[in-house]
Amino acid sequence: MQIASSRDQFNPLAERYSQSPVHRAGASLPVLLELAEPKTSDVVLDVATGPGNTAFALADSVQSVIGVDIAPRMLEQARLRADTERKTNISFQEASAEALPFASGIFSLVVSRHAPHHFHDVGKFLSEVHRVLARGGRFVLADQISPTAEISDWIDYWERARDPSHFLQRTVSQWQELARGTGFFWIKHEIVPYRLQFDWWVTQAGCDAERIAQLRRQIQRAGPEITKWLDPEFDHNNQPLSFIEPILVVRMEP
Repeated sequence: MQIASSRDQFNPLAERYSQSPVHRAGASLPVLLELAEPKTSDVVLDVATGPGNTAFALADSVQSVIGVDIAPRMLEQARLRADTERKTNISFQEASAEALPFASGIFSLVVSRHAPHHFHDVGKFLSEVHRVLARGGRFVLADQISPTAEISDWIDYWERARDPSHFLQRTVSQWQELARGTGFFWIKHEIVPYRLQFDWWVTQAGCDAERIAQLRRQIQRAGPEITKWLDPEFDHNNQPLSFIEPILVVRMEP
């Protein structure tokens, strides 16, 4: 299955994502804010900000926020919201998570929510975050996870069939190993379960009828380990109604 670029996937869907209640105020956001412990003195970087949902959630508690993303139309939505809400301490610019265009040690807080499974080089991303963080800074990441390495291929195929820009979903232990390898200390984490409505999930990603049918077949045929992880609900015709998407939220420090 061919992997699409995040820019190509998300530019046409930018307005949809800017209005999505799951992304604007989903259950991972208050956990991220709790672990981040934002301060009025914080200078914040939001990596892969999309339409800026996490940046806006932090803005009233910190000195300033910069949101970066590779999808220009997502940034257009973020700037429009900033103008509408008259947020003067938020700015947005186009940039890659794996090549942050900032000097070293200038941010006291870095966050990234619901995005790293799209990054092709997470090691480089973590190294860049480590580089731009000031001494004593915090990094809070939120991303969907797989339960075990053994079923990661099934999960990635499932996610990529829905969103061709999905690259790789990791386990908690894989994230911990990556964090150690880039000099981060793993401070605290929580797993936040999202129950996603299947119809919303496929519509949000712009799936056509063929992709939706493929996803329905895949979850209908899922084995017991997958079923235990996703906990899918079906209607009386065995059509999927909803499933669980577990999200890791973790605080790291350099």
